[in-house]
Amino acid sequence: MKFAAKRWCLAAALVLVLLAVAAGVQHEFETRAQRKRQAGYESALREYQQVLKPGMTRKEVEGYLHNRNRDFEQTCCVDPKELATRSSWDDILKIGEEKPPWYCGANNVYIAFQFADHERRRGYEIRDSDMDTLKAVSIYHRLGPCL
Repeated sequence: MKFAAKRWCLAAALVLVLLAVAAGVQHEFETRAQRKRQAGYESALREYQQVLKPGMTRKEVEGYLHNRNRDFEQTCCVDPKELATRSSWDDILKIGEEKPPWYCGANNVYIAFQFADHERRRGYEIRDSDMDTLKAVSIYHRLGPCL
């Protein structure tokens, strides 16, 4: 009986070691894939930052995107600290997806084009102006829908 118990313990230990090794290998593959995606996001960011410079007008930025058949969305606000002070939208261009946390359905990755308002409006009216100016181009992650 002692021999059978020792064999069972040895087999269980071997299974645990194999599971740990498999988990480590899986984690390494996921880490490498994430690094590769991040490098792609950084490359896309650099491309847009080389062409679209702070101070350009919304008309110029959106014209550039339209001329290259890039579909973009508008959102307020890429910088949440500006939520109460903004009168225009920021533009976002989807470039990828990441694994979302368990409580969300998506983790989308965008290039964000943040604009400074050309004119301040009263109240909560949000409306773009062709004269809004680009102030930053960055990578932006947006989760949703979440619990």
